[in-house]
Amino acid sequence: MIFFSRLSPKAAGRRRRRTDGRRLMLLGGLYLVLLAVVAVLVATFIRPQDITVPAARSAASGVTVLTVESRGQSFRFDMRALEALPQRTYRVTTPWYLRPVTFQGPLLRDVLAAAGAGSGTRIEAVAVNDYAATIPFEHAQAYDVIIALRMDGKPMSPRDKGPLFVVYPYDRLPPEVRELSFGLSVWQLDGLRVR
Repeated sequence: MIFFSRLSPKAAGRRRRRTDGRRLMLLGGLYLVLLAVVAVLVATFIRPQDITVPAARSAASGVTVLTVESRGQSFRFDMRALEALPQRTYRVTTPWYLRPVTFQGPLLRDVLAAAGAGSGTRIEAVAVNDYAATIPFEHAQAYDVIIALRMDGKPMSPRDKGPLFVVYPYDRLPPEVRELSFGLSVWQLDGLRVR
C-alpha cells in the first residue's frame, strides 16, 4: 500500500508561494540575460561614428542648403559656399531662448550679392516647411541681417532652428523694427526669392 502525504491547505499555499518566487527569480534572470545580449548586439552593430548630423552631411557632400531666386535665375549655395563668405557674429537676446545666444554667419546682403541679386524691393524668405516671411529689401542694407550658420559656435541642427536661420542684430534695432524682426526671422531657411 502506498501512502500519499497530504499537505494541509496552509502548507500547500506556502509551497506554492516559494515555487512562484523561484519562477519569478528565474524569469527575471532570463530577462536580464536577454537585455545583456541585446545591448551587446546594439554595441556591436551600431557605431556612433556612422551616425551623421544633417548639417554636417550637407557641408561635407556639397548638398544645396539655400537657393536664391532673382530675375528668373536661381543660384544654389552649399554650406561651404556660405562659410566662404565673410562672417559676422552677434550675441543677442531673443524670445526663443532664455539666455543671450551667439549667432554667426554671412550678411544677407553678401549672400544676395554672391547670387547676383543685389537689388529688389522685398525678399521672401522660405523655410523647409514652406513658412514664408517677406523681408523688406532695405533691411538687408540697413540692419546687417545675417544668415546664421552657427549658434554658440556650433552648426545648428534642424531641432535648433538650423541649419540656416535669418537673424537680425535684435538688441541694436529701433523698438518698432525689433518687434517686426522677430516675425521675419525665418529658421530652417531653405530659399530666398528676391522681387
